Amino acid sequence: MIKDRFLHHCLQAEAGRDAFVAHPSSNEEGRVIECNLNSGHLVVQTPENEKRCWDYHECEDLDRPKVGPML
Repeated sequence: MIKDRFLHHCLQAEAGRDAFVAHPSSNEEGRVIECNLNSGHLVVQTPENEKRCWDYHECEDLDRPKVGPML
């Protein structure tokens, strides 16, 4: 993911709107719940209600989740 998209997802999450990303190497996806702009990490909540921390360089954009309800 490019930095502009990372910043967009962070702004969406901060505003309380849904932003979704996928992490291809782990085959997971999740809703962005917070960001660390200094380190370039996204904290996401998976459909299984688990939290993950991913580097934005390793993520891809999702328009909407592929599986299950995202809270």
